[in-house]
Amino acid sequence: MLIFAPDYLVLALICLFVGIPLLFARLLVWEFKRGAFWVFWGLPVFFLISSVFFFLFLEHDAAKILLALVDIIGLWFYSENLFAFYHLPGSYQAYSLEYLSLVIAISSGFLFSTATYAAQLFLQLPVWIPAIVILLSSSFLSIAVFWVSKIAFATGARFALVGAIILTELYVALAMLPTSFMSNAAGLATFFYLFLGLSRAHILDKLTVQVLKRYLLVGGALLIIIFATTRWI
Repeated sequence: MLIFAPDYLVLALICLFVGIPLLFARLLVWEFKRGAFWVFWGLPVFFLISSVFFFLFLEHDAAKILLALVDIIGLWFYSENLFAFYHLPGSYQAYSLEYLSLVIAISSGFLFSTATYAAQLFLQLPVWIPAIVILLSSSFLSIAVFWVSKIAFATGARFALVGAIILTELYVALAMLPTSFMSNAAGLATFFYLFLGLSRAHILDKLTVQVLKRYLLVGGALLIIIFATTRWI
């Protein structure tokens, strides 16, 4: 509707920001008093908000349609596993929500940081304004991923705060590079992937030399590809 029927903008926004959050709340049986509700509800809703924020800066319809398809697939997989976890526990596959939450968090981080870089560029915002937003959003995403990974809240919150501060500093540093905002966001998302993966492995006592090498090789390769292929202004 946002692409092909802009006259129905209000209806589309109601479906996005009212309808989908309410459906997820119903799926989670309205358990507002439980921390699990806000984690399982907040991750897909933040993913949706990040996607719409990113959507505003896309120019080509093909890219917008691709983003819509990614949203549909991501939210469908997440809601299906959430439904199984809450209502059909016998059919739930162990660790599905852990891995999906990690993917959703990293994807949200990329989409949201791309939009904040774009907003900073087009609206001429001082860098500290989006930096504060990045600090808050990365803190929430990290805490949510750690909590779904069955890490104690106090431990997860401590690691999340330190990671969020580091990611915010990286956000500011990448903003100084003469590269496109999408390349900067991809680089930040790669660092976010490294932080979440290595932190989870460390807290769960699964960090080995092999795991460390795998993350560093994947992260290093991604960073080389991103910044070797980007256009330097």
